[in-house]
Amino acid sequence: MSLENIQLTITLSDPKLKEDRLQEDTENMLSEIKEFDGVQKADLMPIEKAEPGSKSIGGFLIGILTAEINAKNIKALVGYLGNNLYGKTIKINAEGNGRKIDIEVRNLEDLNKALAEVDNFLKA
Repeated sequence: MSLENIQLTITLSDPKLKEDRLQEDTENMLSEIKEFDGVQKADLMPIEKAEPGSKSIGGFLIGILTAEINAKNIKALVGYLGNNLYGKTIKINAEGNGRKIDIEVRNLEDLNKALAEVDNFLKA
C-alpha cells in the first residue's frame, strides 16, 4: 500500500434480507466499487480472514468486501455508498498512513456525519 492509498473493509447488513440475497447485493456493490475512480483493487472478503462465528457462502464472508482506494477518492466513495443504501447499513473501516477510522451509515444524517469524519481523517 502506498502512502496515498487507503485500505477499506466494507460490511453491508440488512436484517430483512436472507443471506443469499445479502451476498448478491454485496457482489453487486463490489462490481460498482471496482468501476469507481481511484479504486486500486476490490474483492470479497475470503473466509480465511473470518472471525469466529462468521458466516460464509462459497468461501467468502457474507456481506463483507475489501477495497484499496487512493485517498483523494475515499470521500466520493463513502458518499456514493451512503447514497445507495436502500435501507441497508454500511460499515466502513478505513486504514491508511498509520490512522484508522470506523464509519457506520444507516441514513442521510449518518452519511453527513461520516463525510465530516472522512474529512478529519484525511486532514490528520
